[in-house]
Amino acid sequence: MQQLNLMIGQTKEEIALDFIREHEPEEGYFLGFSGGKDSVVLYSLTVKSGVKFKAYYSLMPDPPELIKFIRKYYPNVIIIKPERNIYQQVETRFPPHRKSRWCCDYIKEKPSTKVPLTYRLLGIRAEESNNRKKQGWINKRTKKRINLHPIFDWLEWEIWDYIDQNKLPYCSLYDEGFSRLGCVICPLRSTKEREHYKVKFPAQHRLFEKACLRWWDKKGFHRHRTRGDVYFFNEFMANWYIGK
Repeated sequence: MQQLNLMIGQTKEEIALDFIREHEPEEGYFLGFSGGKDSVVLYSLTVKSGVKFKAYYSLMPDPPELIKFIRKYYPNVIIIKPERNIYQQVETRFPPHRKSRWCCDYIKEKPSTKVPLTYRLLGIRAEESNNRKKQGWINKRTKKRINLHPIFDWLEWEIWDYIDQNKLPYCSLYDEGFSRLGCVICPLRSTKEREHYKVKFPAQHRLFEKACLRWWDKKGFHRHRTRGDVYFFNEFMANWYIGK
């Protein structure tokens, strides 16, 4: 449908606006807002469409600049929190890693399930990854959760072009060379990104490492010597930062 609309002369903005209006539920939309460039565009389009919606931001170990940006320019966004913060959860579970990324489900997904809105607008784009490309324009997760992706076919340059044309504010971290924002301790980041984030956001990483050490001690591991196949805590953290 979207390709056909492009063939008959509709712009991607017009297609997105029609898509949002076409699927508007009576109770209104849940708009997932992260504060990133895609969320900024999605929020603007949703306002333009005139539909009923509420925007929600899941609080996580995000850059302080991002949180300040959201509070300054998007004061109407509702902040939702998990029952326990990520550092408390690390201590009782284990540090998240590539093969067991429980953190996103706990911090982002679980708290949002308490919001009784079925139709959810998300700023997912096919260009970002193969996994996101597979989700399509509409992803029916469950009967009580249907995700819609109005900017699914937008390219990154089109996102920035829309931001420039509409004079939308965006987080200053993009101007510092950050291509993607979000959780500063995300285990899926590349080694280079992790090193960059650790230098840029030392406070969050200190809290994370302290939580990891408390978990390590509770498991009965010795922080200064090996026990069987268990290595030193410092070695464990060094391996975590390079994705092992």
